[in-house]
Amino acid sequence: MPYALDRLPDLSPYGGHWTTTTVPASHTLGDHPVERGLAHLPDVEWQYQPDNCEGPPWGDEYLDGTLELCPGCGIDVT
Repeated sequence: MPYALDRLPDLSPYGGHWTTTTVPASHTLGDHPVERGLAHLPDVEWQYQPDNCEGPPWGDEYLDGTLELCPGCGIDVT
């Protein structure tokens, strides 16, 4: 289950920060769009934006496996 927006983990070990974004239901396997954290990391350009990403509902691991980010758009898919 993704982190609550007010409890997103600290990305400073990677030199990054968070913004929030609306993610379409098709990307979250849900019934309606949801707000999620969107990671911004130096030297990482996500191939897609959350509104056009059809990436998997799992992600690449960060922060010793306590955080998963979509490999296509960078949203929290923990």
